[in-house]
Amino acid sequence: MYKIIFKYFSIIFCISFINQNCFAITGKEISNKISDWLISEGVEGNAIFSKTKKYNDCKSDYKISKTFNNYRTIKIQCPEKDGLILFVRVDLKKSKIKKNSERLTKNKKSISNVKSLKRNEFILVKLNKSLEKNSVLEFEDLEIFSSKKMSQKSFFNNKEDLVGRKLKKNLKMGQILHLRHLYEKFEINSGDFLSIVSNIGNASVTVSGEAQDSGNLGDLIKVKNLRSGKIIKGYIKKNKIIKVFR
Repeated sequence: MYKIIFKYFSIIFCISFINQNCFAITGKEISNKISDWLISEGVEGNAIFSKTKKYNDCKSDYKISKTFNNYRTIKIQCPEKDGLILFVRVDLKKSKIKKNSERLTKNKKSISNVKSLKRNEFILVKLNKSLEKNSVLEFEDLEIFSSKKMSQKSFFNNKEDLVGRKLKKNLKMGQILHLRHLYEKFEINSGDFLSIVSNIGNASVTVSGEAQDSGNLGDLIKVKNLRSGKIIKGYIKKNKIIKVFR
């Protein structure tokens, strides 16, 4: 009799504190799911994510996908109503990205060939197609070439320095890329997906958000809570985290 009563109250306790223990998934488990998915995509990397935090688990299978058509930010979502949605930054191991290995090899050969040219020639990077304002540069958009003429000093000679940067204006195919074409490189850019962490007493609540401003570590910026739609302010911390104090 006592065992039945104890079991009954245990179930009630779990339902009452579902966010805390009973049906929670840890950040470590989420990171493992992302790592397994990346491997299935032929990519290897580590999720930049707190492994100790706990979130409501999902009865259905999590849906995982890349954002901005690359693997630097991964979306993991529970398809259920009001289910968990997180955008997780990934530290990619570029040397082990099977999908890009041929491109990287080709890039290295291009650089090698250019460096073997004459002293007065420069290594430059240009667009191999036209792109619109606010486009995020990808490896496939760029081409390395050599030139004897160089009118500006703020040029790039490596594709890797440009991947992930955002264009300030529309640019045509063949345009040599300079700093003036790009938005300043911030820790967080307006439109980036991130995690909003709010401390209420001893409790910590994490939700997904979208940056409304750009900034660097320690800056106070506006962010949108993707669950409630509200705009709030918070301080930029490491690993795409916005800390909100109440």
